[in-house]
Amino acid sequence: MKRSIGAAYLLASAVVSVSCSKMEERFKPLSVGDPVPAYATRTLAGDTARVGPGQMQPLTLLNVWATWCVPCQKEFPDLERIHRDYGPRGLRVLAVSVDAGGDDAKIRDFVGRYAATFSIGHDPEGAIRDRYQSLGIPESYLISPDGRLLFRNPGAFPEGAAKVRAAIEAALPK
Repeated sequence: MKRSIGAAYLLASAVVSVSCSKMEERFKPLSVGDPVPAYATRTLAGDTARVGPGQMQPLTLLNVWATWCVPCQKEFPDLERIHRDYGPRGLRVLAVSVDAGGDDAKIRDFVGRYAATFSIGHDPEGAIRDRYQSLGIPESYLISPDGRLLFRNPGAFPEGAAKVRAAIEAALPK
């Protein structure tokens, strides 16, 4: 009896160990300099916004968020200020909501409350979180026109978003 319990324990330990090592192999957050995965989302305006390698695009600040996320709510005014300050110089701000469900009304309401004028996408399945190996929300990625990661900000921007702004300044043409 003791041998069978010991054997079962060893077998279970081996299965967990292999499963965890496979999970570690799959989960690898993007690093600066990496090409970002191709991604497309439907925007609230009814068009499609794309990011990724293989196509020239504007310098893009991609933000992953949700209406129920308190840090996202605090960060939205900074995203709008960044859009207004750097949009005329070529920055595209694309904020992708991962709110579940296909109803955009709650997202439109949130966007209206914060008077956001940048592009808003909706990814109810949260595919972007898997594709970009997101650590949580909010999370932002500054993506070069050729599809490489220039800067990653896990969590909400500290007030004023100084590091994000410095990364944008460094990436925009002078």
